[in-house]
Amino acid sequence: MKLIVKKCLSVLFLLLLVAPLLYGQQSCLSDIENDFQDLKTSLKNPIFLDPAPSLNYDDREGKKVLMVVVHHTESPTLKSTKYALNSSGISVQLIVDRDGSITLMVPLEKRAWHAGISYAKVQVDNVVEELRKLNDYSIGIEIVNTGLEPFPEEQMKSVKDLILYLMKRFKIRKDMIFSHAEIGTIVYNSAIEGYAMRKPDPHKLFDWELLEKSGIGLHIGDRISPQDAEQKVNEVLYKVGDKSENILKLKKRLNGFFYKILPWNDREGNMIFPDNNANYSNEFDENFAWVINQFSMHHLPKEIRKDLPLKLEQEDILPEFLVKYRNLIFSEFLSLSDKTQLSLKPPFLNEEDYKHLLSSLAEYENNISSDAFAMLMYKIKLYYDSYLRYNIRSSLYIPFRLNSFEKLDILKNEILSFKSISPEKAIEVSNLINEFRSKILSDFQNFEKQWFQEFKDTWKQKFIPNMERQMSWTALHETVLEYLEKAKKEV
Repeated sequence: MKLIVKKCLSVLFLLLLVAPLLYGQQSCLSDIENDFQDLKTSLKNPIFLDPAPSLNYDDREGKKVLMVVVHHTESPTLKSTKYALNSSGISVQLIVDRDGSITLMVPLEKRAWHAGISYAKVQVDNVVEELRKLNDYSIGIEIVNTGLEPFPEEQMKSVKDLILYLMKRFKIRKDMIFSHAEIGTIVYNSAIEGYAMRKPDPHKLFDWELLEKSGIGLHIGDRISPQDAEQKVNEVLYKVGDKSENILKLKKRLNGFFYKILPWNDREGNMIFPDNNANYSNEFDENFAWVINQFSMHHLPKEIRKDLPLKLEQEDILPEFLVKYRNLIFSEFLSLSDKTQLSLKPPFLNEEDYKHLLSSLAEYENNISSDAFAMLMYKIKLYYDSYLRYNIRSSLYIPFRLNSFEKLDILKNEILSFKSISPEKAIEVSNLINEFRSKILSDFQNFEKQWFQEFKDTWKQKFIPNMERQMSWTALHETVLEYLEKAKKEV
């Protein structure tokens, strides 16, 4: 009887322990299903439900939804976007595909992890606050787009309808619709020894004008003619290197509008927060040029912002010097192959095992041959020309490198499994393969260092000077900011 009682108590204890977890899962499922049904009822767009793993999001901890943050995915398809989100442990409430269909992944009342390091100076319940960790206050919308292409009309229409729905449901003000680029802040990147805009999305071709016509966001829209815009953008008021009290006033105005003027971190990596009442310099420096870029990507008229620079990626630097490493790695393999064949030729292996050895070496050669490297370069060029350059490392180069080592392990295990190989020869061949592994690992690492150095040189010598030339504060910027400051007061 005592044993039965103990078992019953153990089962009861487990039920009590598990019940809250089960309830929480059921509650989240119920929440997302309710959101799904409400979206289907409220919108005409095709709506799909594909819940993200529950470990990839959490509760808002009492924080109120105040804003919408829009992103572009960089991934070229809905499928690859969902995989990238789920596998990396991040999340977003909603994804809008190219055809305008909408996928719900996280309950709208939950906190998705999409904004990361972020900042906005906004009015909350009649009090101006500097907010960070904007996942707490936002709903994120990912828009399937590689980052270099126009947004299809059907897709933009769905984005518009979806934001209008969210504004109505959560009572979000029209001035609380932000791009990831502008809330993602400027950071000091020690690897490139300079400042960078942490996020570039959605890029310069996003149709802010369409949203503004529907009462979403603040934008000057067609309140300025293309002719006036073109004339004013050529009237430079301040540029990189200038110093004046007017630049200091401009920094304060932009922070008052909501931008973070100081970088998120200093050169030592320490966080710089908050911005309010900060002692800004009166210099138009490199960091401030990036702030102007944030402003320009959202608020300049589309005909002007289409000529803005895109964020430079390491993948934009085509590593054509890979040919040098291709030849080096392949010659090292040929040396390994010759030494292995010489070491294990009969009578050191029987005829059957030796034939298997030759076959295995030939099979591995296919993974690391000149043709294999040439195919990698061909695919990289195709990706680059197809605007999929963001995926070159993750989808092409890194798998190629990993495959070289994985297949080498298979080759080694096959050789060591030959029945006719002696312990002494097994050690000898194992050492030869380990030496080859060490050499090609060094070759791949040196290639990556050279690749990054070329990117770093291009960044410093070409991209930043070009960006700084374009990121002056013009009469057009001033006209746009004056309109936005007035429009914000009227919200």
